[in-house]
This record gives sequence, structure tokens and C-alpha cells, in this order.
Amino acid sequence: MAKTRHRTLMNYINQSSLGPSRPLVPHSSTSGAISVHSSDDDESEDTPSVDECLPITSKSPASTRPDLAEIPFEREAEARHRGLPSTPSEPDLPSFKNSNMASTASQNLVNKDLEVAFNESLSQAEPDVPDPNPTSDDSSGEEKEVTEWDFILPRIPPPPTLVTGAGEGQESFNLPDLVGAIQHGASLEMIQNYLGYYEKGTVKRYINNTIKGFPTIFYAVATNNELVIRTWITYGGDVTATHKASSVPLLAFAIMHSETIQEDTTLIVATLLSLGALPHVIPAAFYTPYCRDLPENGLNIVTLEDMNNENKKWCTSAASARLARTANLTQRYYLERAAKTKKPSIRQRQIALRRNAEALLGIPYFLIGQTMAANRLQQKLLSHIMVASNRPLVLVFAGPSGHGKTELARALGYLLSLELEVVDCTIFNRESDLFGPRHPYVGADRGSPLNNFLAKNAGERCIVFLDEFEKTTSDIHQALLLPFDNGTKRSKPLVIEFLTTCHFLGEYQDRRHLTKIDCSKTIWILATNALDTIIQAFCALNHQTIFLNDTHSEKLMKKLSRELKEGFLTKFDSPITGRISAFLPFLPFSAGEQAVVVHKYLLELGRKVKARTSLRTGPNEQLLGNVRLYIRRDASVCSILAKAEYHCDLGARSLITAVKSIEDMLVEAYLDEDEEIAETDRMDEFVVDVVGGEVVGNMAPRKGDTV
Repeated sequence: MAKTRHRTLMNYINQSSLGPSRPLVPHSSTSGAISVHSSDDDESEDTPSVDECLPITSKSPASTRPDLAEIPFEREAEARHRGLPSTPSEPDLPSFKNSNMASTASQNLVNKDLEVAFNESLSQAEPDVPDPNPTSDDSSGEEKEVTEWDFILPRIPPPPTLVTGAGEGQESFNLPDLVGAIQHGASLEMIQNYLGYYEKGTVKRYINNTIKGFPTIFYAVATNNELVIRTWITYGGDVTATHKASSVPLLAFAIMHSETIQEDTTLIVATLLSLGALPHVIPAAFYTPYCRDLPENGLNIVTLEDMNNENKKWCTSAASARLARTANLTQRYYLERAAKTKKPSIRQRQIALRRNAEALLGIPYFLIGQTMAANRLQQKLLSHIMVASNRPLVLVFAGPSGHGKTELARALGYLLSLELEVVDCTIFNRESDLFGPRHPYVGADRGSPLNNFLAKNAGERCIVFLDEFEKTTSDIHQALLLPFDNGTKRSKPLVIEFLTTCHFLGEYQDRRHLTKIDCSKTIWILATNALDTIIQAFCALNHQTIFLNDTHSEKLMKKLSRELKEGFLTKFDSPITGRISAFLPFLPFSAGEQAVVVHKYLLELGRKVKARTSLRTGPNEQLLGNVRLYIRRDASVCSILAKAEYHCDLGARSLITAVKSIEDMLVEAYLDEDEEIAETDRMDEFVVDVVGGEVVGNMAPRKGDTV
């Protein structure tokens, strides 16, 4: 015991002598690290824990203990629950919200103080105060008891600075420093710079380690920042990670974390599902069917059919109640959709990864309805990027206005980081209006927005969205034939190219410089509602199969696509129809999808009114603010609003009116308060509910909430 204690103390002193300017290195085993809760063989070499590698600060002996990391005031209850001192956070710990990645030096603890600190840490780590978040695996083979978790992550002390390259080359990568910085407001740019400094293989070795018992991706998800999560996963983060002590999966944490931060986490849930998180870790009764109200006290876990599954052990009665409170209508919709959607094959993922288009596989999770259109788009794009071709991809999005055509195009551009040019075809009558005048006419040297966009993205993948294409003239159709056919534009002046070859004579050219531009990678999308009658008649005839029987809908969609092609041919003639790669039908929303669209707009309203009140004149003025919008019985509320306002010819636009009625209720209740609008930290709550079959809204009694 004495030898072990001496060896441990010397390691503790040696480790501290590195100083803050040299980040500690996550070890592949715990044999040379200090931990008052783990033995030498607690961690495997494959998935090492870095709980014990937290940086040592020069604050006080107690601050060097991992369990006594910074505990802010709002976490005092958590600290008491865990049996820790509820000391407030130290005011001089560095904040990373406006910090630069620069190296600083600080003094080390002297050996005597280290010994006192270490003795104190040992004395406080008696068996009667066990670590609530054990990271070691149980090698005995016995079934471990699931620990109840309050869904609050432990606080990790921040490093003095987040320094890249401090130490010995690639091995200086310090995951605890990075996580500590993230918890204290490190910017996305800082995170990306730190990860990008090291070789990807180095980062991947450590990215899925645990810190204080939690996989590091939990800390990334806790930021509620979609781009931080995507960055983490790009470097190998595991979206199927689980907190071992409580068996809580990452997806469940993302849903229930909204109650901790009092923010909507729907985008995070959709992002995780799009990147491969499994919906089946959530009991199916919570989202199937998605359009029903969940009891606020949770579902009876004894009656749930799939609770015997190993991955559902985390769903205790307390967790069930929290999940029922936090899983909103849109999240339940995405969960059910993910459960029913066929997962991409290994080869599809391989092609998408090789072409840097992996985000393409997640398109269905960023669109309400239009499952078949999203799946068809995914298939056509994978085929197009896999097989080299000098012909661009030309797609027709056909369907009623307001049903996701523009939204899907924007989602495609966002997920794949592609430039998008939206062209309103209603304002163009001649091809010179669309592409610009030819030489020697006035304005030829300026081109046009579309012409210049194609020139700017020559040889690069980009998207041109021609909205309301049915309004275009035959003059414009004729000008589009050659770009649609082989995607190239003139590179040489007309006379020189004519002397060289006649093959390209008459081909569309850059109106400014008469140069050929490679636009073979351009994705052309022609949006039209000229074929609405075909779609509506088809849906009326096959309503039961299309909306209720997923097994046969794909075959029906192919049949509908053929009918759309025939209809397109009668309106636009054969030359342009023959250059279309695929016809994607956009269908009217089902009753459940209508409710989800309403809920999406309510979430947007909630974000707007929750912003802090500002009385400053100018663009930052916010007179309506500090209001938390709470939708009780969200399925019933949204269904009633959708049923009253939805029109199939207007789509989502008709549902904006329904949400406007809620906004009017909120504004009226807000103005009824008999006090001046002031800049304050107090947060009011506006509750929307169903009473007697009608949607009502009222300000809740004040509880002294703060922003």
C-alpha cells in the first residue's frame, strides 16, 4: 500500500510539473495516470478514458480534483445530489467566448502543496462517496445496475488557453482541454482550428474517449450547435454513443437536454438522425403514432412492448416523464420517419463518402413530407456523382405551391455546401433577360446574374433553381437546350473556335467574354405547378396506398413520374423533355404532416419571442421578447390549427395564417400587462392549449424565471 501510494504521488507530482503551457496527453491506458476512482486495469486500450487527464490549475488544492471542477450556482442541487461541496464557480476562470488561441504561462504548485492536495483528494475519495459516473468496464461478467442520471453533464474546468502543438507533436492533442473549452464557450472556429491542426488519425484515436464517464460527443451535443456536432462526427465521433452508467443513448440525451437549457433541440435531433443515430433506442410508443399527445407524467413503462430490449434500460419512470415533456411533435415525426426509412447501403455510404457528399444521405430528415421525392433525389444524385458524365443533372420538381420544392433545393445546397442560384422565371420573357444581351448590344459586358453565377462556379458542383418554369417562353427553352445537353460553354472567341472546329458552333456562350465554361456539374432544377391536376387526380385515386401503405408507395411514385413526363411533354415539347434526368412529384401534405408544418412555424415563433427585450432604436430593437412559448398537447393544438387553415393549392403558406393567429394571441396578452416594457432578465411564459376543442393562449403566472 505504501509503495503504491508513493508511486501514485510521484506520478501526480510529475504530471503537474508539466505546467499549463503543456497540455496533458490522453493515455491509451491508465497505468501511468492518476485517478482516485480507477485502478490500473480499469480501462481497455481500445477505448481509453481520459477522466484522469484534466489539466491541473494553480487555484487551490481542491480545484485539482476532477470531481470538484467548476460548479456554477445553478448546479448546486446537482452537487448536493452527488455528495460534493456546492462551491460556486471561480470568477477568474478563463472564458472562451472571445478568446484567441494564444499560449500563456502560469505558476505550478510546489511539491509540498501538491502532497497536501493529493492527501486531501484521497481523504475525500472514501468508498462512502462513490463516483456517480464510473468509466471502467465491469470485467466480472455480472450485469451492472443502471444508475439514474439527472441528464446534467459534469463541468470540466477550462484550460488557461487552448493551444495547438504544445508538447510533443501529434501526441500533444488534449481532449480534456478541448472539452473544457467547449463547455466554456469556445467558438466553432476555435474548435475546428484545434482539431484541424492534428492529423485526422490522431484525433480519431481519442475522439470517442470518455471524460468523467461520458463520451465526449455528449459535450458536443450539449452545445446545441449543429455545426459543432457535424465537426465532431467528421473527426470520427460516434452518434450511437451511450453513457454506460445510466445506459442513456446520445439521441435520448439530445431530446431531454432541452429541459436543462430551456432551448429547442429539434435541429440537433434531426441532425443526429441524419448522421446515423438509431431511432429504436427510444421506446416506439413515444413516437408511433407521432401525431398524438403524450401525457406529461410519461408513459407507463410497464406496458411498453419494447422495454425488454437491452437499449431501453435507461427509460426509467423518471426518464419516461422527462421524455414525454420534451419530445415535441416535430421530433416525434422525425423519429417515426427514421424508423420507417430504409437505411443507406454500405455502397451508398462509400460512394457518398468518396465524393464528399455524405450529408446527402440525411436529406429526408430536413423536410416535412415528400419522402419519395427526397429518396428519389438521393438516388439520382448518388448515381450522377458515381458515374463520370459531361451531361449535367436536370430535374423537374412538380407539385402544388408551398409543398417543399424550394425548401428541398435549399436543403440540398446547405447540406452539400453548394452554391445555389434561385431564378424567378415569372420576370423573364426573352432569353436575353435570363442570360444577358449578346455582343454588340448594350450591357453584354455585364452578363446577367445567372450567366455570371455559372461562370463563377465553372467546373464546380452548384445548383440552379428555375422557379415557376411554366412561365418561361420557347425562346428561353431553346437557349437552355445546349447547356442541358452537354454542359459546356464556349472557351474561345467565336471566329477562332469556328476555324478550329465546327462541333461547338451555335452552342450557348458566356455573354461577357465569349468563353466556354464547364457547367457539366451544375444541377438544374425546374420547379413547376403546371402538372398539379395530374398529381391531385393520382392522389385521389390512390390515397390509401400512397399515404398509409409505405410498401407500395415507391412503385406508385414511379408510375406517377411517368405520367408527369407525359404531361410535361405536352406543355414543353420533346427537345427539352428529352433532356430531363428525372421527374420528382411533390404531394399534398397528409393531416399529420400539416400539423408538423404548423409546429415548425410555432417553433420559429418561439425562437423569435424568446429573444431578450431591447429598447435600443434601430435594427436591434426588440419590443416583444423574454417570452417562452409553451405548447401543451402539441399534437391537438397543431392539428386543430392545420385543419382550419390548410389548403392544398397553397400548402405551407396557408398554414402561416394559422400560426399568425397564435402570434396575435400572444401579442394581445403581452400588451395587456399593466407595466412598461423593460430590459430585464425575467422570463414570462405563454401557454397554448386546447380547451373545449378550441385553441387558446394565456400568460402563465410568473415564477421568477430568468433568461
